[in-house]
Amino acid sequence: MATWNDGYVTETAYTSGFYREISPGWLAMAALLLGHRPPDLSRPFRWAELGSGHGFSASVFASAFPQAEFWGFDFNPAHVESARLTASRAGLSNVHFEEASFAELAARGDAALPEFDFVVGHGIYSWVSRENQRHILDFFRRRLRPGGLGYLGYNALPGWASMLPVRALMHRWWEAHPGRPEQSVPAMLAFLQRLKESGAAFMAANPMVDTRLAALANLDPRYIVHEYLNKDWSPLMSADVADDLAEAKCAFIGSATLTDNLDAAAVPPVMQPLLADIRETRLRETLKDLGSAQSFRRDIFRRGLDPLGGPEHRGMLDELELVGVGRAPEGEVNFSTAIGQVTGKREIYAPLLERLADGRLSLREARGMEALADKPMKEAAQAFALLASGGYAHPAAAAASPAFAQALNVEIARRMDAGQPLTWLVAPGIGTAMPADVIDIALAGEVLAGRLGSAETLIERAMAMLAATGRAVLRDGQAVTDPAQARVVVGEVTAAFLEKRLPLYRRLGALPG
Repeated sequence: MATWNDGYVTETAYTSGFYREISPGWLAMAALLLGHRPPDLSRPFRWAELGSGHGFSASVFASAFPQAEFWGFDFNPAHVESARLTASRAGLSNVHFEEASFAELAARGDAALPEFDFVVGHGIYSWVSRENQRHILDFFRRRLRPGGLGYLGYNALPGWASMLPVRALMHRWWEAHPGRPEQSVPAMLAFLQRLKESGAAFMAANPMVDTRLAALANLDPRYIVHEYLNKDWSPLMSADVADDLAEAKCAFIGSATLTDNLDAAAVPPVMQPLLADIRETRLRETLKDLGSAQSFRRDIFRRGLDPLGGPEHRGMLDELELVGVGRAPEGEVNFSTAIGQVTGKREIYAPLLERLADGRLSLREARGMEALADKPMKEAAQAFALLASGGYAHPAAAAASPAFAQALNVEIARRMDAGQPLTWLVAPGIGTAMPADVIDIALAGEVLAGRLGSAETLIERAMAMLAATGRAVLRDGQAVTDPAQARVVVGEVTAAFLEKRLPLYRRLGALPG
């Protein structure tokens, strides 16, 4: 058992994840919508990630913002090696990965690292000891420049309260059954199922636990290991996290989950009058978390508060641009929120989505459309927040050469070929990565290699990629076992790629035109 890991599981490599909320463009948009001046992304800037894992996010953003500098810090040498290899193969010289624990970072002198415009940490703060939390706070205090934005994504206590004893049991069970953690997961889940069926009073009194346990069966065992089996696992109250960051001179300004900043989408309707009477920020956020049984927060902090004035804020909001990302609603325009599905007014959102289907749309242009012409600017900004949060659009990125992003997409396709799936494609036109399935990545690899070819050739390529990655062809969520029928399904997906997604990927710079 490793001793340098401070109780964090290192025997099992973590999965490669990607989170749009930590991108420079998303955080800048969120800060602006919340009334605060964001860093200027048209100029050189620096971004750092604590606990960067395999470094995929840092490489994505480095490829999309070649004028900026990106840093990833992780204490696991296997993660750092993987991150450096990916960046090297994509030819990225503006991203740096360092193997360092939080304690080692805290021990460095002030001149050892530069100041950063963004410091982010997703999925670390509630999984480490209090001592390591203090080291993280030290990094924010010393490395986030005045006016910079910080981000922490962490487990929130209200939604996890009933799981605290169960998680403690899971950790004790694992300690009593030594072995590779991911190989122990099936037996551990079987044990929990027996507990659920045993008539334990705790299980009957906490129905949310049953929902959580049912979801575990569909998760990657490696994710379960890193979520539940570390020594430290402490869901937190948002007010306590805000107090922590305040000690680092970083003030809470809102959530990167944009709908959580809208009262109507953050708590049930019957609770909204109670929330309306509360002005103190920490108390409001606590009530919101209780109202939605919040289980994960994505908090944004600013090093120093300098709220934008009315005219300046309105002028900057008018310049905010969204880009359509190819998602069209089927019927109602729905948005997922902390309290469930919210349906937007079709007379407002249908015209906006129609314009976004052709590319960019600024808030100024949106306010000039009939749907919003007689509405206050606040409602137009809220519509933009909902469209972005719902995955219908994304903030536009400053024009830059797509060459680096396309080189990283070549590496993504290569890794898929090697059976190491990364299910995203970098889209420099929006400064982030887009979810992409195995077939899309296989076909994108052909385009990037200059081998677009016939539809039949592309079908063969997609079938080979599925076989190489051990993935079944699915229809309506069910595996298609008949080879002839599987080929038909892949043919349909290929046709849709050529007709719809290839033009979209080209428009967003993911693939050459």
